[in-house]
Amino acid sequence: MNRAAERRFFAASESPSISVIIPTYNRKEELTGLLSALEKQTRPATDFEIIVVDDGSSDDTLFYLKTLVASGKENLLFCYQKNQGPGAARNRGMAMARGAFFAFTDTDCRPLPEWLEELIKPFSDKQAGAVGGAEEFGPAERALSRAIHFCMTSPLTTGGIRGTSGNKLARYYPRTFNMAISREAFERTGGFKRIHHGEDIELSFRIREAGLALRYNEKARVCHHRRSTIKQFFQQLLRMGEARVALARLHPKMLEPLHVVPAAGILIVCLALALSAFSAVFISLLKLLFGAALFFAFLLGASGSMTRNLLIRERLKLFFMAPFVFVVQQAAYGIGFCRGLWKWLNERVNGKGER
Repeated sequence: MNRAAERRFFAASESPSISVIIPTYNRKEELTGLLSALEKQTRPATDFEIIVVDDGSSDDTLFYLKTLVASGKENLLFCYQKNQGPGAARNRGMAMARGAFFAFTDTDCRPLPEWLEELIKPFSDKQAGAVGGAEEFGPAERALSRAIHFCMTSPLTTGGIRGTSGNKLARYYPRTFNMAISREAFERTGGFKRIHHGEDIELSFRIREAGLALRYNEKARVCHHRRSTIKQFFQQLLRMGEARVALARLHPKMLEPLHVVPAAGILIVCLALALSAFSAVFISLLKLLFGAALFFAFLLGASGSMTRNLLIRERLKLFFMAPFVFVVQQAAYGIGFCRGLWKWLNERVNGKGER
């Protein structure tokens, strides 16, 4: 399907104020749940359009979208592109959109009814260029998914940089699983760049550099149904760590001390292990590091078990699983960061780095 096959169903006189843009790739079942959740928004359906950009799905996603349109879902638009990535899909959606604001979410998210209403509220400040919201897990989530969610959102593990309230140890940047930008922000920045990972953080940075403000509204919430196994989670964090170096190469100001901590921990442990063969002092250092890690893991598990709206059994699972997931998180991110740094240094030595 080419551009001629893109479908629009608003009358020319109508102008939705918000465009909800959803990239998808072989996620028909998830997309069904997401569109159902969007039907329950407190914002009137006539006030927003939904633009689904299929990035080359080989399942029956396109047939499903055609069926919805044929059945009279008037605020739904869709188009097709061939495997260009989620950033390009969102850019395509914004190029099609007519709203004054562009809202983004992913197919593995389920926005709460007030999501769109709350996500757009901070734009009452004309200086706001991008807004991010919060994520939570649903009552039916697996223990592993809950532990991953906790470790990805807890101020104890990420310093609050994914939008939790309170003091943050690094600057907050909205992420596209729950994010909105103004049309002005899109026009000033040109949208998402073609980078391997972290394109939402990079766009948020450029929006701020363009003189617009980044806002966070904790009341704009989505349930994030993480589909990760431990292996997938490790690989995801590995890419995130490597991407942090790539982002710092593009914009040095994006690198903050908190981002270096996991890699520094990996290097300290490796150095202590190597030197322990020569001195008992370093064996003592390893014991100290291990003891500190156990103490923090206890605090982390206790903090996770205090999560509200969980049965005692579920709290106990989180108590024991959260420390394990935390170790995987920090190790993967640290290794990825070191790998990204090694690639950059290797390019510099071989004369292939930026000039």
